[in-house]
Formats: sequence, structure tokens, C-alpha cells
Amino acid sequence: MSSSPTSLDPIVLPLVLGDTVLDVGCGYGRWAQLLRTNFWEAYMRNPPEVDGVDGFQPNVDAVKRLNIYRRVWCQLLPAKLDGVWDTVLACEILEHLEQSQIVPMLDSLEEAARRRVIVTTPNGPMYRGGGHTIYGFNELEAHRSFVSRRLLRARGYRLHGAGFGPPGSRLRHFVTNMRVAGDLASLSFHLPVLGYLTVAHKDL
Repeated sequence: MSSSPTSLDPIVLPLVLGDTVLDVGCGYGRWAQLLRTNFWEAYMRNPPEVDGVDGFQPNVDAVKRLNIYRRVWCQLLPAKLDGVWDTVLACEILEHLEQSQIVPMLDSLEEAARRRVIVTTPNGPMYRGGGHTIYGFNELEAHRSFVSRRLLRARGYRLHGAGFGPPGSRLRHFVTNMRVAGDLASLSFHLPVLGYLTVAHKDL
């Protein structure tokens, strides 16, 4: 995905481990930039070396110009990732794959991680087509699947929620209209069923 919600930042950053990170679906380069400037939130002494992979060539070309990744390349997923990193980070990626590709994708992420895998995904179905981005129309922006908390738990992931109110729920509609979703976000961190997004991590 090209970018990700800011509600993920305070949850994902402290989960990153080690000196090397792979940003899967690096999009506009958000996570490399955050890890460069806010590495201390991950309890690191220095910024990690971050590599990026994305399936949309215009994203890859743009982030190469930013000079914030050690290495960045274009690759469609799921496919074997060429390398091993301390943390493999895949934010808002899984839902863009076909349902049959979810398990192979998780296998690929886990195989590439030396210490930890972090994934985030909507906490409910959010199907849609491709979309326009700042670099043109991207068919890969389509949401084609839903990844359940049950599947992630069965694979050994620990879960947190981000944001408040599952997508499409009456609860989310209510709290959005009342403008209190931000106030309730800390509750969903401890009760993932209440989150707008699921944040999952697994140690290898």
C-alpha cells in the first residue's frame, strides 16, 4: 500500500527489533522515514538499515529518489524474498492479496525474518477496487481478501488493535460521528476485537 494510518505509528514502532528491517509494500517510504527519525521509539541506539520492496514500480522509483532505503526493488507478492532481516514489516499488505495467497505470503514473511514479523491489516472486510495514488492509478491498491484474527493467532501471532471500531461496524459509525474514536484507541490496543486495524507480531 502507498501509505498507512498514523494510528499504527505508536504501536508498530516499538515492536521493531534489530539492525535490519524489510519494509514489505514500502509505498511512499513512510516506515523507513519513521525509523530514521524515531528509531528511539523502538528502543534502538541507532537507526536500522531498512530495505524496501513494492509491487508498483512508480512507488519504487519515487522512494529511490528519497535515498532513505539501503536497497529498494519492485517485486509482486507473494514470492520468495531474497534475503533475511531482523524484522520483516508488512503494514496494510495482506488484504491486497487474493484469499488463497494469504498463507503463502505469511510463510514467505516468516522465512525472511530472523527475529520478528509484524503485520497489520483491517479488522474486518474492506473490499474495494484499485485506486488513484499520487503516482497514478494502482490496481494493487484493491482490497481482495480479509485476514481474520483467528488465523493470525493460530500461526502464533500476538495481537493488538489500532484505531477504534471494526470497519463497517455500527460501533465505528457511532464513535466517528461522535468524534471520540481517538479517545478510545487505547482500549482497542488491549482488546483487538474493538480495533479498526489488527496489529500482529510473531517472534521466530
